[in-house]
Parts: sequence; C-alpha cells; structure tokens
Amino acid sequence: MILMQLSAMGLSFLSAVSSVALLGVSAYIIAAASLQPELYTLALPITVVRACGILRAVLRYGERYVGHNAAFAFAGRVNQALFGYLARVLPLRLASAGENQGMFVERLNNEAGERRNLYLRGITPLVVNFLLSLTAGGALYLSDGFGGWWAALPTACCILVVLISYAGEKRQADIMLQRGGYRRQLLDMQAGMPELLVTGAADWAAGRLDMAAAQLMEADRRRGRCRTLTELAVRLCLVVTFCALFVRLLQAGSAGAICFIETAVMAVSLQAVLAEFATLEEAVKALLSAGKIKSLEKGENSVQRGEKSSIMEDNKVGLEAEHIVFSYDRKNLVLDNLSFVVYKGEKAAVLGDSGSGKTTLFNLVLGMWQPDGGCFRGELSQNGVAVSAVTQAVYIFDATIGELFQRLCPCATQAQLWHALELARLDEVVRSKPEGLSCRLGKNACRLSGGERQRLLTALAAARAMSEDTPLLLLDEPTCGLDRQTASCMMASLLAAFADRTMLVITHDEYVAEMFEKRILL
Repeated sequence: MILMQLSAMGLSFLSAVSSVALLGVSAYIIAAASLQPELYTLALPITVVRACGILRAVLRYGERYVGHNAAFAFAGRVNQALFGYLARVLPLRLASAGENQGMFVERLNNEAGERRNLYLRGITPLVVNFLLSLTAGGALYLSDGFGGWWAALPTACCILVVLISYAGEKRQADIMLQRGGYRRQLLDMQAGMPELLVTGAADWAAGRLDMAAAQLMEADRRRGRCRTLTELAVRLCLVVTFCALFVRLLQAGSAGAICFIETAVMAVSLQAVLAEFATLEEAVKALLSAGKIKSLEKGENSVQRGEKSSIMEDNKVGLEAEHIVFSYDRKNLVLDNLSFVVYKGEKAAVLGDSGSGKTTLFNLVLGMWQPDGGCFRGELSQNGVAVSAVTQAVYIFDATIGELFQRLCPCATQAQLWHALELARLDEVVRSKPEGLSCRLGKNACRLSGGERQRLLTALAAARAMSEDTPLLLLDEPTCGLDRQTASCMMASLLAAFADRTMLVITHDEYVAEMFEKRILL
C-alpha cells in the first residue's frame, strides 16, 4: 500500500508539472508568434503543447485511479482498526464527555471518515506542492539573473502559505469551540425542563438561551471574518511573491540576461506554480481535522467499558424479534416478518398507524399469544423474567388507590408508591382528594378522568418496576388523554428514573417519539 501511495504522489506531481509545462509552452508560442517567425519554427512547440495536454490528461486519470485505490485500501485498514477498537470497548456504560453509546459510535465513524480524507486532501497536496516549489526554485537557480534568495522565494512562499492557513484554521477552531455553548445550554435546559416549569424559572432559562444565541451569532460573524482574512492573506502572499519575481524577470530582461520569449515563458510558468499553492488551504484544514482524532489511539482511557467485549453477545441483547409472523384468523397477517433488536438499557418507541399491530406486538412480547412464525430472543424474553406493562383495555377493579398498589405491587414501600405517583404526575391529584390513597375509584375507575386513569396505570407499572426491579417496561399509549406539557414531563421523568432499564413505548405522538433513542416502525 505504501508503494501505491508513493506512486499516486508521483503521478500527482508529474500532473502538476505537465500543467505548468503546458502553460509555459503556450506562452512560448504566443511570445514567439508576436515576432512573426516562419510558421515551420512553431510546428514543434505546437506539437509539444498537444503532447503536454494529452500527458496531463493521462497523468490526472492515473493519479485519480491509483490515488483512489490507495485511499480505499487505507480506508479498509482504518475501518478494520475502528471495528477492532469497537469490539474491545463496546458496550459502554459511559463514553467521554457524557456522550451515550450511539453518539460515541457516530463520532468514531466521522473520525474514520476524516482519516480516509487525510491522504487525498491533506498529505498528497502538501507533498506535491512542496516538491513543485523546490523544482521551480531549482529552475530559477539555473537561470541567468536568478540566484541566492531569489531561487528560494517559491519554497518560502509555499511554507508561508501553509503557516498562514494553519494560523487561520486554528483561530477558526477556537471560535467554533465557543459555538458549542449554546447547544450545551439548550440540551441541559431541555433535560431539566420539568424542574424549570415547576420552579417557574422558564423565563430565566429563555433569557439565558437568548444570550447564548447572541453569542453564537457573534461567533459565526467572527469566524467568517477570520476565514476572509486568512484567504486574503494567502492571496496577498501569492501576489507579492509573483510581483517580486516578475520585477526580477523584467530587470534580467532589461540587462540582457534573458530574452523576451524567456521572460514570457518564465512569468507564465511561475504564475502557474503559484496558482497550485492555493490548494494548500484545504490540505492544512484536512491535516488539522485528522490531528484532532485521538480516539483510535487513546480510546482506552476515554471510555468506561462494560464487563463484556462485544455488543453482539446474547446476554447484552435485551429483546430481539426474529422474523415474527402473526395473524388472528390465519389469513390476514397483522405482523409479517417483523425483526428488530433492542439492547439492554435502550429506550425504543413503537410507531405505526392504527391497526398496524403495535398492541399485538406487546401481547406477543408478554407471552399472552404465541407468534405463528419467528421467535423472540434475548435475556428479557426468557421465561421467568419479570415485566412491568401497561396495555390497552385494562380493567381496573373497584378498589381504593392504595389497595390497587398493594395488590399489584405487594413489595412496594410507601416511598416507592408516592415516587411512582410523582413520575406519573398523579401525586397532586391524589393529595387533593380528602381520602388520599383510600379514595375508592369505582367500577373500572369511573371516578377518574381518562387522562388520570391512564396515569394511574403508568404509576402502577412504575411502582412494580421499582419494587420488583423488573428489567423491562412496556407502556402502551401512556400519554393517551394527556396534554402535551403533562405528557412531556411524565415521559421525561420516566426516562430519567429508569435510565438503566429497557423500555418499549407505543405512541402516536411524534414529540414523544423524539425523546427516544430508537424507533420501531410497524
């Protein structure tokens, strides 16, 4: 692979030289034609121009062919290293900077992409332009009238462009760090929105976000100014270098050291060489992006690993549906070849139109029915695993609230009972009733509204999950009959309280589904 990379660099260098030669010979033809020579004297230069054009096309094709093969080979090694690293560190309990497992894997994929681009956009342009500057300097040194520091000017210009681009990109990177403040504040306040609403601090939070938004826009403006100044400084460096060399060419021509045609050829060739240096900005940017990547080398210190080493181990798969098929009448399929995987601790929202089989799926998971085809696998699908579930069409006995909790959650303490009511946003309703927990609900909880009835079922499931330490929660439309604010607060509380449990929730509300890290579409 190293030989392939060196070959691609060599072809890229020869392609750049052929481009400069093409323009130089074209300048020779134009300058020579202005002196009105015999036409046969221009036959050879015209042939050379054609040959240079064909050679440049062939070299560019070869450069892209060999270069992309080398890049893909390099990408294969990067992906192999990435997957090997993931096999060592996944599943995670916590990744660096508070990111979850999905964010961690996404970041590593992005970093792998940066490494794939490093060769084509970073290393190759830098090497080729540096070699081109040395070649131009050598040609100047061998010419009459140029020597000493004049011959070193193209190389000095190349190095100066790299330094200017580096300084500009570093400054832009520092400004970009400030932009992250608004996003972090937004996420923090979104996570704490229930507390902000309860404490009446929503206006204060809005003021903080407005201030952060103003800082974000100012950072964008400063970044734009920095980028413009960097580009201007690079262009100015190239223009000053060309003007200095052009003045020297005129002086050498006036002194008779070089002729008119040589002056024109050298001027156009130098301009073509300096134009190649404009690609150095993107090369420096690619190098800096790759320089930030440390996860593959130092990832052992950036994560906390689970006890096992692979995310594909069966004991880490919470629930896996494998080609599930089910129908009520053996004719009309409700579920047809349904497959999904939910890992332990994951939160998944089950979405679909009415009649798509969402509640049927829950009944199959609970073992109330058996699928016609396929099976459920995973630790949470084994017999004897306790499950907390809220399904539709549940009948509530005519009993008191306390008796319901005692019957369904006999191991629940008073603290767990009230905590479950708080999670379901029902504690204030219960406290407002004169009888409190001794309030009798009536037949099928007829004394509760639809939303209160649904929240009571959710509270019962939460209490059972806390008292029995059940690893799996199944909630069928827990926000049905609730306003958006109450539903959002309740779901945020449940997700936070059972962060280490696996949860499947059927919902029709898009804003509720957005709170989950995985979606299962039926």
